[in-house]
Amino acid sequence: MRNGINCSNTIVKIQTMTVIIPKEVYFTIVAACVRFANKKRPKDDWKEVSGIFTGKIINNKNEKDLYVSAAYPIMHDTFNPDDENVDDSDPRTVIDGYEYSDEDHASFALIDEEAFSRGEFTVGWWHSHPGFKVMLSGFGDRKTTISYQAHNPLAIALVFNPDRLRRQVELPQKAGDPIKQLRDDPGFKIFRMQDPNDRYSNFYEIEYRIEGFDDNEHVVRMAQKLAIDITNFFSGDNVFEIYDKFINSRINELNSLLQGVEEYLQTLTRKGEAHRINEVLSNQTRDIRKFIAETFIRVENIREFMSYLEYKERSTIIPKVEKILVEWDETVSQLNTKLTEIANKFSF
Repeated sequence: MRNGINCSNTIVKIQTMTVIIPKEVYFTIVAACVRFANKKRPKDDWKEVSGIFTGKIINNKNEKDLYVSAAYPIMHDTFNPDDENVDDSDPRTVIDGYEYSDEDHASFALIDEEAFSRGEFTVGWWHSHPGFKVMLSGFGDRKTTISYQAHNPLAIALVFNPDRLRRQVELPQKAGDPIKQLRDDPGFKIFRMQDPNDRYSNFYEIEYRIEGFDDNEHVVRMAQKLAIDITNFFSGDNVFEIYDKFINSRINELNSLLQGVEEYLQTLTRKGEAHRINEVLSNQTRDIRKFIAETFIRVENIREFMSYLEYKERSTIIPKVEKILVEWDETVSQLNTKLTEIANKFSF
């Protein structure tokens, strides 16, 4: 069990601007965080996830708003509390004690460069508090937020709790405090430090608007649906192995279905029921196409979920996933030819 920090600073609400969050940005945060904190994983194995935002400042009539154009997952907590080589001096033994790898720092540089080429810049960071209160903790969160505000005074820190989205409750800051019931809550808050030179200063909430939905109820309903899909099909580190196994099993099953059709028609012919061949072939073809349509939904999920990978994973995982998806596409492209060949074998 990690040691938490008792944060006694009062959260002060100050309206200074609105953060505009497109649907794709919000979904990236939901997916990346739920990937490592969901109902399929033991709660003791829930991992914190962090990433960064890129975007730009938009001038309006009265003030400046912050438009977040992209969210990039960077890393997840790999701390193992049972590791005998870890002692209390390790920053990861404290909540939000982040440890970025050399690959992560390289990711930061590449993302900055990409943003600059679009006339944008890094506008803050985001991370998850899986199963605990949405706030800036007194250790890593505030220190990290200050580092972003030092370069950009308008930089933000978004904190997301997958459990808050799923259960629609705000967890207490300390034991004994009541749990607050929520409604149509997207699972996060956005903060900024009041004094960017003091990590013990107050932090305050920033107003935001999520674009791409009809209303708040629609936001939560679609995010909860995405969370279920991520839980079922994008959970943990071994996503390529999951997809490789899935695609291979679907290819094998499709080939088995085609073989089954041919064997069925052979049986009908042997029994002298050739008059049923056209009807059976039509029904079997319909079932096969239904199977392909169901698989297509999952294939589209796989393609969508590639954008939720951590930045450093993309160069290795995406090419391998694309390769197995090509195998599926090639198999499906041969379907009509194979069905025609089967039909021709039994045409009289």
